[in-house]
Amino acid sequence: MVLFGLPREIEPDPIYVDVVAVELAVAGHRPRLTPPEEAEAVAILLRRGWSDTRIAEWLGIRPHRVVDLRSEVSATGAGTAVA
Repeated sequence: MVLFGLPREIEPDPIYVDVVAVELAVAGHRPRLTPPEEAEAVAILLRRGWSDTRIAEWLGIRPHRVVDLRSEVSATGAGTAVA
């Protein structure tokens, strides 16, 4: 750390998407997802034609959260990285 001038604490990137966590969530597992990861998982399931209610149940989140994420995905064009 000191030899290479690295910081003692590493700040996580708030927009980083763990594609493995997203893939696990889409496959039916329930890993803890960050907001960008939730948005990615919702985008994938929306592309598959799933309803908001089904997505909410599958991911273990509230239906109104899916509606919020749906509008975010539409506005930002997010959800194109993982298929």
